[in-house]
Amino acid sequence: MATTTSSSLFLRLATAWRYLALRSDIDDIVLELLGRFSLDKIYAGAGDRNAYQQTVITLLAQLKAIFDLQRLTIPSESTHVGWYLGFLVSWEVALRAVEFVLQTVADGRECLWEHRQLRDSYLAEFLLSALRVLTIHPKAPTNQRAKDRRERFARIHGSLEQVFDSYPGPKSFLLEVCKEVTSQLHNDPDALALPLRLRSELPTLVSELVCLSLSLADLSSPPLLACPPLHERAAPSGSCH
Repeated sequence: MATTTSSSLFLRLATAWRYLALRSDIDDIVLELLGRFSLDKIYAGAGDRNAYQQTVITLLAQLKAIFDLQRLTIPSESTHVGWYLGFLVSWEVALRAVEFVLQTVADGRECLWEHRQLRDSYLAEFLLSALRVLTIHPKAPTNQRAKDRRERFARIHGSLEQVFDSYPGPKSFLLEVCKEVTSQLHNDPDALALPLRLRSELPTLVSELVCLSLSLADLSSPPLLACPPLHERAAPSGSCH
């Protein structure tokens, strides 16, 4: 049974990575995963607790994989914003994904109560990854006042507190860290921003692991491997010579 579950999760993760490799509409990918979960849970939650638990775990693992990659593609402030920024999930969709997940876990107490690892590990790791993307996203909504952003983070903090209330008892260290992070962002949306130097020198997949001079067509061809190692470059610009 455990082998079957692991294989199913692996296949779902492989599907998420295939989406990321073939498509650039990252917002739509995230929304599709949330929509598919909404359909799957109708059947998984109809008397099959284990199936519903695995459906939730699959969603958390897929979203974490996406947000981990998102973190690696966020450019530093000194990097010219080019075409690759289109591969970043929007701030609004990222926030809504976090809200959706927290509400799902809070509402699913009856089916998820026995699965502590789901909350202490899968949920916590996804939250930390997504919250990090939200705090350093280069295109946070500029039309919102700091007060408005505080209110959005307040909703997330309130939803996480609801999860804590729905599942009394000891929590994992990671989940406690999540609560502290949302509390800080609730008080000040910029409280966890990167230090100034890191903001201007932040290495990313775009600037360091992929040469900016390569075209979109080149990204799917072997010449990508011709980019010289970092230690052999004359300048930290990330360009090929």
